[in-house]
Amino acid sequence: MRAVIDTSILIELFDRGREELLEEIYAKYRAIYVPWIVVYEYLYGCLFLHRNIEERKKAIEKLAIIVYPDQQVLLKALSIDVDLHREGVPIPLSDILVAATALTLNAELLTKDERHYRRIPKLKLQVLS
Repeated sequence: MRAVIDTSILIELFDRGREELLEEIYAKYRAIYVPWIVVYEYLYGCLFLHRNIEERKKAIEKLAIIVYPDQQVLLKALSIDVDLHREGVPIPLSDILVAATALTLNAELLTKDERHYRRIPKLKLQVLS
C-alpha cells in the first residue's frame, strides 16, 4: 500500500517528535510520498520561524519520495479544482495538488486535517490522531 503525507503529518513527525507515528506509517505502507507543495509549505514555515531548512529538507528526503507534478497530476488537479468551484466549495490549491497526487498514485492520503480533503470524491483519506 502507498501513502501520501501532507504538511500536518510532517509537523507531527519533525516538530512534535511523534516517532510512534513514523513507526506506524512505516509498518503499514510500502511506499511513502511527499508532494513538492508539502515540502514547500513545511520548509516555508521552518524558514519563517528561523529554523534550519537544509536539515529539515534532508530529513524529508530520507523519509519519503518527493513527488513533482506530471501531466496526470495536473489534469487530476484541474478536474478537482473546477468541480469544487462549480459546487461552490473551493479549497486551497495546495490541498488540491496533494489530493491529486494521492489519487494519481492510487495512495492513501495521511493527514491530521480532513476539513478540505473530505470534499474530494474517491480520495482514500486516513485521518491520523
